[in-house]
Amino acid sequence: MVIPLNQINPGQHAKIVFIANNGPMAGRLFDLGFVPGSVLSCVLQKKRRNIAAYLVRSAVIALRNEDSRLIMVEPLEKEGL
Repeated sequence: MVIPLNQINPGQHAKIVFIANNGPMAGRLFDLGFVPGSVLSCVLQKKRRNIAAYLVRSAVIALRNEDSRLIMVEPLEKEGL
């Protein structure tokens, strides 16, 4: 099941499937390490501030929800890591 990245919860892992944008924002996300096939995890969510932090490729990156919803992921079970 593929869902937007902003729908995973802290502690949950997911694999990036694709970026739903072909514009400049997609390039920025690729540069930050959000590339298809990468496994990431949500480490912090601040619903009030509309922001979340993700551990991807050994770096913690904070994204606004409007940007993280462009990243489509497949949630993983612990044994799928």
